[in-house]
Amino acid sequence: MSARERIAYLRGLIEGQNVAENTNMTKFQEALMGALDSIAEELDDVSEAQDDLREYVEDLEDEVMDLRSELDPDMVAGRCGCGNVSDDDDDDEDEEEYEATTCQRCGKDFFYQPDAYDDDEDLLCPHCGEPFKG
Repeated sequence: MSARERIAYLRGLIEGQNVAENTNMTKFQEALMGALDSIAEELDDVSEAQDDLREYVEDLEDEVMDLRSELDPDMVAGRCGCGNVSDDDDDDEDEEEYEATTCQRCGKDFFYQPDAYDDDEDLLCPHCGEPFKG
């Protein structure tokens, strides 16, 4: 039974009593019911906000996973980052290898293909555009 249903039940019990001769009791009951209605309304608002927040977080999680799969080819290949591979290992030879690095100038992280660079060649940061040794 929800809070609103319980309050409606309580209201029915109170209205079913004949307390017309005691105005102090009537005032108390009306004040009590008003307070309970306010609490129920606030609970409804909190519940609605929580549902909205849950939906927002789920959407955000989906967007993050989409971005991760675009940036991290291992996610696309079915790797979870724990060393386990869900796809067949037959395609590993055709996959390009990426490594994560941090720009020494701006401090931002990015991925690059080590095979695309010579050992003495500088990396070019995609964030600040400055070259640095990898």
